[in-house]
Amino acid sequence: MDALLFAGLFATLLCIVGQRSRVVVVAVWSAMFAAVVWLMAHHVPEILTLGLAQ
Repeated sequence: MDALLFAGLFATLLCIVGQRSRVVVVAVWSAMFAAVVWLMAHHVPEILTLGLAQ
């Protein structure tokens, strides 16, 4: 999953550098933001139940 996030961030960077339209950049960035939120929502409770956060 982390590799997909890095690939998405790289795709966002390529959209910005390639001077794509704002709609494309915002769409890619929004998709990546949603993926990060989902990943954090999945991992944070797991860390708390394992007792790793002290």
